[in-house]
Order: sequence, then C-alpha cells, then structure tokens
Amino acid sequence: MREKYSRRKFIKTISYGSAGLLSASALSPLVNCQSESSSRRPNIILIMADDMGFSDIGCFGGEIHTPNLDSLAQGGVRFTQFYNTGRCCPTRASLLTGLYPHQAGVGLMVYKDRGKGYKGHLNNQCVTFGDVLKESGYQTQFVGKWHAGHTPTSLPEVRGFDQVTGIYTHIDSYWKILKDCDVYRNRELFIPAGENPQNPYHPEKEFYTTDFFTDCALDYIDQAEEFSSKPFLLHLCYNAPHFPLEAPDKLINKYKRKYIRGWDQMRVEKLQKMKEMKLVSQKQKLPRIKGFDHGPKEGFDFSVPTVTKDLSKWNSLSAHDQEELDFRRAIYAAQIERLDWNIGRIIKHLKKKHSLDNTLILFFSDNGCSGELTEFGMNWDKYTSENYRQWKKLGGWSVSQGQCWASLSNTPLRKYKIFVHEGGISTPFIAHWPHGIKQKGTINTSQVFHIIDIMPTLCALTGAKYPMVFKDREIIPLPGKSMLPYLKNTNRHPFPRTLFWQHETCAAVRKGDWKLVSVFDRDKNAWKLHNLSEDRSETVNLIEKNPGIAAELNQLWMQWAEKVHVLPFPENRDTSKSLWPPEF
Repeated sequence: MREKYSRRKFIKTISYGSAGLLSASALSPLVNCQSESSSRRPNIILIMADDMGFSDIGCFGGEIHTPNLDSLAQGGVRFTQFYNTGRCCPTRASLLTGLYPHQAGVGLMVYKDRGKGYKGHLNNQCVTFGDVLKESGYQTQFVGKWHAGHTPTSLPEVRGFDQVTGIYTHIDSYWKILKDCDVYRNRELFIPAGENPQNPYHPEKEFYTTDFFTDCALDYIDQAEEFSSKPFLLHLCYNAPHFPLEAPDKLINKYKRKYIRGWDQMRVEKLQKMKEMKLVSQKQKLPRIKGFDHGPKEGFDFSVPTVTKDLSKWNSLSAHDQEELDFRRAIYAAQIERLDWNIGRIIKHLKKKHSLDNTLILFFSDNGCSGELTEFGMNWDKYTSENYRQWKKLGGWSVSQGQCWASLSNTPLRKYKIFVHEGGISTPFIAHWPHGIKQKGTINTSQVFHIIDIMPTLCALTGAKYPMVFKDREIIPLPGKSMLPYLKNTNRHPFPRTLFWQHETCAAVRKGDWKLVSVFDRDKNAWKLHNLSEDRSETVNLIEKNPGIAAELNQLWMQWAEKVHVLPFPENRDTSKSLWPPEF
C-alpha cells in the first residue's frame, strides 16, 4: 500500500518546485512588502456547492442534517436574495471575475467557441480574484472543480492561483475519476483517471471526491500558515451534490423512508417552516411544479429547455415507485450531509489553529437544484434499488433525483438549474466572520446581491485594487457592488439593484422588485412580469396590468444584451427552430 501522504512530507516535496509555494511569483517584491495592517487582513475561504437547491440545508428550512453550515449561519449572516447565473460554467466565470459571464467569455459552457460572449473559456479582458488578491499580498489557493475553461490560457495556475489541486472540466463522479477528468496539481498530473483512484492523504480509505477535496484544503491551510504570515485566499469548489447520486451507504440508510411522504406534502411543510424561520414572506405561496424536456443532449452542448406538463402527484404513484423515489432522494440527501461534514472538518481545523475568528467564510451554490433530465431522474427504469450494487459507482450520467424532488430542493421557487426563474438562479448564501460580523444569526431578506458582487467585496475587504490594465491587457470595469457594508451592518437599509441574466434561450432582468423573465418553449416566446416582493415564486403574470414597466425592463435587457455580447446570438444557433431574443 502506498505510504500515507502526510502534510509535512507533501510540503517538503513541493516547496521549492517551479509551481510550489515558493515560486518566483510568490517571492515578488510586491508580495514581500507587507505592512502591519496587511498582516491583520482576514483569511478568505470561498466554498461553492454544485447544483444544490435554495432550501436544501437546515438553516434555509431544509430537512437535511447540516449542523456545520447551520452553525456558520448562526454565527454569521444569511442572505435570502443572492443570485447566481443559473448554470455551472457561467457562474464560475462570473464569480472568479466579477463580470457577467458573457463579459468574461463564458456565456454558455466551456466545450465550444460560439463567439465573443461564448468563447468557452476566460478571455483576456478579465482578471480573477486570484490575480487581484495575489497582487495585494495574499497566498492564493484553488481546490476542486474549475470548469471555467480548460484552454492553456484559462487554467487556474495562470489565472492567479499559486497552488492548485483539482479537475479542470466537469467531474460527474464521486468514487472514481472519469476519463479526461484527471486530477491535476499545479499543471502536473496528480491522480489519473481510473476506476479505483487513491487518495494520497488517506490511502487506507476509499476515495470519495468530497473527502479528498477537503483533505487538500486542510493541507493548503496548513501550508499557508506554516510558510508565511501573509493571509490566504482558498477557493474550494466541491462537486456535491451534482449528479450522479453517489454517497456512503451508511448515510443513505439514515435517510431511507424519510421521504416516503412525498414531495407534495413535504413542499408544504417546508414552506411553513421557512415562514416560521422568517426566511420568506408570510404571504409566500408555492408554484405549480412543471416538468421540462431539455431537448437533444449534444455532449454538454447547446439544447433547448422545453416545458412539458405538470409533474406527477405523489399519491398518484404506486407504492413501488414511491419506494424507489424515496431511495433516490435519500442518496441526494446523503451527499449533502457528507458535504456538511467535510465543511465541519474545515471549521474544526481553523478553530484548532486559532484562525476561525479572522477568516471570512462564504458559502453558496453555483445554481439552483438540477432537474435533469426527467421528472423521476435519469435511467429511472434501468437503475433501481434492486440493482443498486451495479450502478452505485458507475458515475457519469447514470442516476439523478429528477424534477419532482428538485422542486422540493428549490422550495418555494419556480423551476430549476438552467432556467433563469428564481429556482434556477437563487442560492442560499452564508457569510461567517467573527471579527467582522457582529450581528450574528441575522437573516437579510431585503438586500439583493449577485455573484458579480463577490469581487468588489473582496477588494473592499482586503484593500486590493481592481486593475483597469493587467499584464498589458485592458480589463472590463466591475458591474457589481461590495457586500462589505452589509456584512458589518446586517440591518443596513437596502439599495436598489438592476440585474440581468441570459442562458441558452432563457432571459431575465430584475429592477427593484420587478422581474421580467422569459424562456423559449418551442412555439412560445413571451416575456412574463412578476413583482417579487409579493410573488417570489413567479406565479402571477402582471404584464397586461403593467405594460409600461414591462416595456422599460425589456429595453434595459436589450441594451445590456448588446453591451455584453448576448446579441447577436452565437452564429451557429439553429434559428429555424426559434426566435431570439425573446419577442416583446
């Protein structure tokens, strides 16, 4: 058996390497010129979940056991109106750069170049918060799923991160590493694709991505504090709870029959709990849950999401189907509890090192819960509890929980990942920083924030300067706003926002409480208008009663779309099947 990969041994092996902690870039004069104030700047850990629903975790009303995230919420602040972009790659590009995804070159996914706003990788007009904080004297580290471009110029090692351990593209597995999804460390192959990968930190244990990424994170935290008094920035991107459904059997068994009451009843119960927790308005209602067909899947490429029909009522299903659906949801819940347990490991480690109080931890998801691909999930008839041993470690597009359970995860919001309705673009957001957040346990339900706000927040927090020119490249100015005043004073009066979305054939604009949203549905192409202060679930279309507001929002969206290169839509888009942009 391979020797256990101790942290001290690992540090020794890389400290003086070309990509190690003591590389030339890390020893630049700018980094070494520290002031007294810079040594007190907080460490920063950004933790991003993958495809997790708005209300999955306990502190957002969820039924899944998440004591560690709940403790962060109780010691920090929660924001209930925090937005992402609705899909994996665009959110990651937007988060890293502080720009709308099209401005950064990742308006869609990363597997094909479709034009200026859709290059499929980070372009030369953006910088990452790794770049910016590194220049400001931070040690910068990345662990996990990158998925913001896998071209040589868009890898994390050349985008501002001193230390990198992760997978450049998608992951879609937990127990093994899929072909072409190898784990790299500082641009060198670290763990090759294979059926039985070995975690070098714990070769005696079975490999599981969530555990492995945490091991790397703990290692990097130790290295940061051992080698330098400089603060560190750790960007930790888990693949949980993205499909496939794969989790330790012990945890799965814990959740079996917890969901036998079904999504209809549990959505009602969850909404009531959210009201009691004051996460949502007392007037909040549940939307009808409708399924969608995502059209032909072209290998992670463009396809049209198409609404089909109302989803099944739980009581209409056979006892056998209910048992199978309970089993699938149990695996999904187990994935999230395992994620929470690993976040607990990080919290415990920071406490042990007396670093927790001056570490800002931000937790959020890259998009809403996934409804891919059918109402009961992928391969519903093929992979069941009876042949579980055959597919439990299959990986890829094997098993998912489906749209019915996703509607529970996104309660009380409409739709799912990919769409830019509230269920697709809303994330739970937790900020924890004992030295900076004094009003602990606060829930901010009024201020609207977006993933583009993370970059200006980090700049304001650290004193780092966002550049207009970086390495002789002109950089696009930031469209976002700093959250820092709302971290220090969680009851601060909200300021108005105007925000925009476009993904595939979905589009939206929010100004104040008004939101105009559209999704192409084969023969339809209409905008709908909602007042989110009264109707966060987007159930009532007010466009006929407020045509002037709708027209104003439509004009704003068109102007934004042209500015960020949404228009024209990628040249190879099949215009024979639809019209774009949405007609008004």
